[in-house]
Amino acid sequence: MPISMSKSHLFKYLLISPNLPVGGFCYSEGMESFLHNKNLKDSNSVKKLIISELKIGQIRLDAKLLIDFFDIFKEINDGKNLKSNLQKLLSLDKWILSSKDSVEMREQQTQMSKSLFELTKEFGFEYLYEKNEKSSWPLAWSWTCYCFEITKLEMVENFFYSWSANQLSAALRIIPIGSTKAQLIQRDLLVIISKVSKEIMDKEIDDIYFGNVGLAMAQQNHNDLYTKLFRN
Repeated sequence: MPISMSKSHLFKYLLISPNLPVGGFCYSEGMESFLHNKNLKDSNSVKKLIISELKIGQIRLDAKLLIDFFDIFKEINDGKNLKSNLQKLLSLDKWILSSKDSVEMREQQTQMSKSLFELTKEFGFEYLYEKNEKSSWPLAWSWTCYCFEITKLEMVENFFYSWSANQLSAALRIIPIGSTKAQLIQRDLLVIISKVSKEIMDKEIDDIYFGNVGLAMAQQNHNDLYTKLFRN
């Protein structure tokens, strides 16, 4: 007798793969800048970089916006505050995208968002509301999770997992660290991802702090350096 699994349990694996649906872009997000400056030498330095971003990086703000977007979608579906909620979607989406520290990071976000919206549409969940000319990655991710009936905690955990898996996929190509080392790092990250996800769930957006200035500066070189990853 086949095992019965819920829709959310099945669909979430489409999001957390480092290759599908949009991880195939394999953006290094400043990692190559650290490598260029000889600050990224081995698997341990890669691990520290990812942990630092999870603990104090801007990705924490992205994760919190996932929850806010999710709650807005639910209110709209319930017929609550339709006009103000639709305006809030546009405003928060524009705000989180403008918070990125470089043009290259904003372009990465909008490219990944566009791809995920297109994929979700192919699955039968077309985004029905007005969008900004360029949409953020958290908006697309939250919409997909809402449509797939993924819980909010799973949504945040999957978001962090997918991001870290993508970073490790990039590290495999540019250092390289080896696939076994990457798996060991991903295993060690699970506890941190779980802890940070629960922290994000319990905080208001004004209480989310981030201060990873080093990575933000490295991302300024994203445009010039990430193409090396594709050549490799």
